[in-house]
Amino acid sequence: MLNDIIARLLSEDFLATLIRVCIPLMFASLSAYVASLAGIPNIAVEGIMLMSALFAVLGGYWTGSAWLGLLIAVAVGVLMALILPFSTIKLGTSPILVGIALNTFSTSFTVFLLYIFTQNKGTSASIASPSLGTVHLPFLDKIPIIRAIFNNQYTIAYLCFILIIVVGILVYKTPFGLRVKAAGLDENAARSVGVNVNRVRIIAIIISGLLAALGGAYMTMGYLTAFTSNMIAGRGWIGIAAQAIGGANLLGVSLTTLFFAVFQAIANILSIYSLPSELVQMIPYLGVLVGFTVFSVIKYYRNKKLTGED
Repeated sequence: MLNDIIARLLSEDFLATLIRVCIPLMFASLSAYVASLAGIPNIAVEGIMLMSALFAVLGGYWTGSAWLGLLIAVAVGVLMALILPFSTIKLGTSPILVGIALNTFSTSFTVFLLYIFTQNKGTSASIASPSLGTVHLPFLDKIPIIRAIFNNQYTIAYLCFILIIVVGILVYKTPFGLRVKAAGLDENAARSVGVNVNRVRIIAIIISGLLAALGGAYMTMGYLTAFTSNMIAGRGWIGIAAQAIGGANLLGVSLTTLFFAVFQAIANILSIYSLPSELVQMIPYLGVLVGFTVFSVIKYYRNKKLTGED
């Protein structure tokens, strides 16, 4: 069995699996990244992804169109995200408390809605919802490794590749990106030079909600073709963890997300073998633990070097 597992881990199929499981994690980490830069931590990523995953299915079922279903999912995600700036800016509530409330609300409310529309509390398999499907790029068929990464991926996956670049350009190459970073670093200093901090933060949260919603929609319009209760299964939290390690560095956030995705892909491979399910389900979180441990050790020795301690 060990030889078979190693062979699978070294195959091109593993790379394809890695990209598939990385996409929702990447959307989650990008969502947390944009919000964190603006100074309003969005820990509701998990709940937004879960709600959007459900409405992607329901929207596709109601309209008969996968693209309209995606649009409805994005709209729901953005509306949920807007609760954050309304509560924090208008009402002065802690964004952490609001995020916890949204996550808790989504976990129960999605089950309630699922039962209302399907008479089933576990899955939406009883209703037919269109999928966005995969994209085949014939010119990549003869290029090893590259074809496994970029060929025959789900439509939203290509959108994710594009949005990583778009977010990078937005943050590092535009005046708006500079304002977002200024608002997050020191809002008083930003206001002193004429930056409308509240408006910048609201726009950043809208972008954050959109990204999280796409991650949720990917789960039911590509990765799977139906909604199941609590199907995000911690992916939003893993994305938040990736952002916490990467900080304000988009490349660092992306690489950390990819690192966590490796553990998720390994768990997917091991799930086909007769191993304890609890052990397999633990592997992605083991990746997070390893990531934070390495990050903490590096940070410790870096600080020690800067302070000149022995």
